[in-house]
Amino acid sequence: MDHPSDDVGGAPEPQRFELSSGRILAFDLVVGGGPADRPTSGAPVLVVHGTPDSRLATPPDAQVGGITQIVVDRPGFGDSDPHPEATPASVADDLAELCAGLGHERVGVMAWSAGALFATAMAARHPDLVRRLVLAAPLAPADAWEETAPDRYRFVADDVAFIVEFLVPVGIDLEAAIQLALGDSEERRGEVESVPGAAERLGRAVMASVRSGNEGLQRDLLAQLEPIELSGIDAPCHIVVGEHDTTCPPAMGRWLADRMTGSEVTVEQVPGAGHAFPLVRWGPLIRAATDGPHDGAGRARLDAW
Repeated sequence: MDHPSDDVGGAPEPQRFELSSGRILAFDLVVGGGPADRPTSGAPVLVVHGTPDSRLATPPDAQVGGITQIVVDRPGFGDSDPHPEATPASVADDLAELCAGLGHERVGVMAWSAGALFATAMAARHPDLVRRLVLAAPLAPADAWEETAPDRYRFVADDVAFIVEFLVPVGIDLEAAIQLALGDSEERRGEVESVPGAAERLGRAVMASVRSGNEGLQRDLLAQLEPIELSGIDAPCHIVVGEHDTTCPPAMGRWLADRMTGSEVTVEQVPGAGHAFPLVRWGPLIRAATDGPHDGAGRARLDAW
């Protein structure tokens, strides 16, 4: 399959990994240069994007000293091939195969928004690989929505094709994509606009989510309807939620924590934050996914925020 370039402010072409299935996963390696300002063990961190997004959904300057980030396009997004039958389990296995192919026996994982569904599946299915899990503004599976977000539109499988076209039309232009990325809450817009270049980068991340059509987005939304076995996760997990997040309300983070009974879980609420707070707290979130400084509860030291 041919993959067009990202055309994002001089961003380099992604690296590409061929899975055993023959499909391609595209990814960037973001290597922190120079001495780390907060020393870590040097463990790599896999970054799992939200929906509708791509690996471009990072700050324009995403480097974190001493840490290598593996920032991947999930199947069907950006430059990664679609998987017509993708599920949280199959995506988790793809991500694990990528990490192994890069020579990593243990990785930290930082997931934002809907990326949490695939990160938790990965931690449950590959416990020997995932050493620490950070879920930022996490989306819970659909069976949590009635309890945690009663006003959220609960779609069913028959509605997905309509919702996908309404959410992100194929061929969306940059201006419309930026407006979608900015969202409709004051907190989220303020977070995005506070990081120079972030609005355009997130807009291009949205555009990339349907660059090859909307099959990946459709499968992604269907995956949100599937239950995930959370009790089998044993990696330490730090869940960070925004106080004023209306996309993935704080209750979703607490719902996830209550069901991760096999893991040491901490939940932290960021005062005044909306759904885009990871953009302005990227470094601490990435560090929290390493073996670098944590308090006795396994939580990233609060002075990092």
